[in-house]
Amino acid sequence: MHIFATRKVLQAFKKAEKMAGGSIENIEILADSGSPEEEELFEWHINSVKINQEDLLVLTHDLSGLTLLFLNTDAEELLDFYDWFEEAVYDLLGKLGFTHKSIQEYLTYSKGPNLTVSKATDLKKIGRNSSAVNLIRQLDHYQENEYTIQSYWQYQISHLNRSLKQEYRPFKQFISEYEKVIGPVNYHVDMAEIEVRLKMGGLPDVIRIIQMPMQLTFEDLHRVIQKVFMWQDAHLHQFIMEDGSTIIGAQQKVNMERYQMGGEEEAYAGSQLKLADIITPETNGVFTYVYDFGDDWIHAVRVRTFYSENRQVFPKLSLMSGDPVPENIGGPPGYAYFLEVINDPTHDEHSVIKEWANDYLSRLNLFNDVNHFNHDLKTMHI
Repeated sequence: MHIFATRKVLQAFKKAEKMAGGSIENIEILADSGSPEEEELFEWHINSVKINQEDLLVLTHDLSGLTLLFLNTDAEELLDFYDWFEEAVYDLLGKLGFTHKSIQEYLTYSKGPNLTVSKATDLKKIGRNSSAVNLIRQLDHYQENEYTIQSYWQYQISHLNRSLKQEYRPFKQFISEYEKVIGPVNYHVDMAEIEVRLKMGGLPDVIRIIQMPMQLTFEDLHRVIQKVFMWQDAHLHQFIMEDGSTIIGAQQKVNMERYQMGGEEEAYAGSQLKLADIITPETNGVFTYVYDFGDDWIHAVRVRTFYSENRQVFPKLSLMSGDPVPENIGGPPGYAYFLEVINDPTHDEHSVIKEWANDYLSRLNLFNDVNHFNHDLKTMHI
């Protein structure tokens, strides 16, 4: 595996090498600017940037645009860089369902379990790395200072990064190149069938049954719930687990740390917790998802079954019962009043409420369909 480094990063590696007394474990710094690799599949570019006052290492894969993100990257910490790199690759490819064997084959296929580093000279590829940095700047809430590897955000940036303008999106492009060079990818994905039931008081509950890969995070589950309930992700949310722990959104977690908010109970960032880290057949099979602390939409969540797949899979909606409800309507009581008014053309407020709900009613007519939701869920993850 070879990494082309900008001058600043290369100097930091050399400083770390001196601190190590000769060499960094599993890393060799080359004198020239070439790469010993025979395949671009094993080549990356790296740069160090400052975003929101934090130093961030950004690695982009030269053939696909996959992106790895690391915080807190001074010379001393670079002594552990190989371990970071390996962990980040396992994390990213694991979310795609790659088996341990397939990931290890990628890490060791060409030159064994080592990284070589040389100076970056290809301006086009340096520019591609810079394009990924610009994309990161747009997601200014990515920072999670207690984690070196920015797990959720490297997954999202990798999904979104189209700086190479290749035929396929980065994940699909990487898999295509992997199979050309190494062979078929072996997949193993632990899955959960999850029932999400929006409690509606005196009205029938709104139910969605979704199939979720367990290697995805609670932030991913939040986004899936938002999609299949046609929410707009405009409000805060939290998961309250069966064991009493609380899991919140990345932005909310960052704000709590930045402004020293919160009480005695610690809340965990959903972007760094995989479902498999918390949910097992023995624990946390039943929990609560709360969205919008004003309207207070309470969703009872229950794992119906665990199973596994030996193929690449994505979150999928398998069953839906009941229409999505509009946001900012006052919770279940407000929705009950909305139905009363919207279904009675003679009501004094009918025309006002209908105009207010025009966008919601349009989306309900156009998009409230299992196939449409599943198309969007797949697009979100490849």
